[in-house]
Amino acid sequence: MNSDHIKKTLPRYRFIKLGDQSPATHDQENNIFYIGENTQTLQNISETLHVGYSSAISFQQAASFLRELQNDNVNLNAIMIDLPYDKNTLKQFHRFVTNSAYSSKPIIYMSTNLTEGEKAELSKACLVDDIIHPTRDVFTIRERIAFLSKIKVSLAGPKIPVSLENDFSAMENSGIGKRIFDIVVSSMLILLLLPLFLFISVMIKMDSAGPVFYNSYRAGRGFLVFKFFKFRTMKVGADRMVTSLSHLNQYSANDSQVFFKINNDPRVTKIGQFLRNTSLDELPQLFNVLKGDMSMVGNRPLPLYEASSLTTNEWAERFAAPAGITGLWQVKKRGQANMSVEERIGLDIDYAKRYNMMMDLRIILQTPKVLIQNSNV
Repeated sequence: MNSDHIKKTLPRYRFIKLGDQSPATHDQENNIFYIGENTQTLQNISETLHVGYSSAISFQQAASFLRELQNDNVNLNAIMIDLPYDKNTLKQFHRFVTNSAYSSKPIIYMSTNLTEGEKAELSKACLVDDIIHPTRDVFTIRERIAFLSKIKVSLAGPKIPVSLENDFSAMENSGIGKRIFDIVVSSMLILLLLPLFLFISVMIKMDSAGPVFYNSYRAGRGFLVFKFFKFRTMKVGADRMVTSLSHLNQYSANDSQVFFKINNDPRVTKIGQFLRNTSLDELPQLFNVLKGDMSMVGNRPLPLYEASSLTTNEWAERFAAPAGITGLWQVKKRGQANMSVEERIGLDIDYAKRYNMMMDLRIILQTPKVLIQNSNV
């Protein structure tokens, strides 16, 4: 499929089979709606997701096309926006989508046309569900769409105790105190531990090929998705080995909510095992704390494939607490291979219901004794 052919589809909606010049059927399950004029981005995303697409070049045209798609009962996976930022126009479009049959579909903004200030304003306004870079983030788009879809569907139902609201500026006093504590402690630790950061970085590079840091998208408080930092402890490409190693998962595959962790993980490098057993791999998360993505104490931020299974009424409350480097389940159960999914989530929910500064201080005081573990989990 070339860009000239894509351009021909812009004036009116039409789904195209990838690798084919013929229209696809409207009842297919995998479709995206793209708003913009960057045909190369549209083609890259379509090929990465293996989906059909429809497109528009403005919000006004998009609203018109979406009404037609709605009348034809066409299913969409997501709406992707690749236009210069205009808050008022975006607000109108957001209102339109909210009142349409596509209200539960993720709205994702491409960052190519956004300044850093506009990204911050867009996140604060909560007019979209995610902001992505069309090339750097292209390989996580599928997981992020699936995750956001489950959240939006779940939040549309009754009794969900959390929301996607990302603006926590109206914190209660204890929340403000927690944030001040996080900034002071993370700043001091980063400065004190800089020589150790450098030493670990050299050891990782000497041990195996690949980057020093491991970055992945995680879900924290209020299902907020952020980039999570750790020292790399696994071989490059370890994430793509999850399916082939699923039979070794220490958590029961029969559970409805499944985390992924295995004993003596073959993906872990030699220096990586040492960093894990001593918890030194967690040190870069101090930068997440300083940024405000995480707190020193909270519930562990989860990979998107794990978080997407915890959006039901029964489990979603664990996301009402801040994401943290250490937390209640770490000081009570860390390193225990026989811990059940229900037990771990139960501790997360317990913390979310009861957390305060005194509880955080007790957890911090108990953390040193569990930093070093003998089990390779």
